Amino acid sequence: MDLTKISRNLDTVDLNLRPLVIEDAQGMFQMLSDPECMKYWSSPPLSTIDDAARLLQQDLDSDARGDSVCWAINRKNQSNLIGKCILFNFSQANRRAEIGFILKRKYWRQGLTQQAVEAVIDFAFKILKLHRIEADVDPGNQGSLGLLEKLDFKREGLLPERWYVHGEWQDSVVLGLIGPD
Repeated sequence: MDLTKISRNLDTVDLNLRPLVIEDAQGMFQMLSDPECMKYWSSPPLSTIDDAARLLQQDLDSDARGDSVCWAINRKNQSNLIGKCILFNFSQANRRAEIGFILKRKYWRQGLTQQAVEAVIDFAFKILKLHRIEADVDPGNQGSLGLLEKLDFKREGLLPERWYVHGEWQDSVVLGLIGPD
């Protein structure tokens, strides 16, 4: 399936998920420069908007190659980015991908991340016809772990010292979700 040819606008009760655009750099910077947002991320907080623009361009390039499907998360009827959700590390032969998500801190604990992730899961299984979605989460990230488990992801294992982040080795919890038949 050619991921570059698929319509990716998704709507939930409170959100619109749309393809990223270069104009999202400021919103990305606001989110990715926040130490609390980046606490469990695999890289340190960004220090400049140019860093955000480079990361955003990497997402745009990955989407253009068909290596990922990335969404900007917006409140309905607003254009400013409040988060990002991505499917990546595709295995077409095995109908599998990994999911990632991040949301600006002021939008946490409002059910918005759940809405976005549910929409992307639905897209992954119904449109992309994936069989399996995986997630890689820091064991300390109770918010993400709780959300994924609420969405029926199952913990499948702990990978000790998988990532070297912020000057120390970090473990990783691997979760999986099998699609409906």
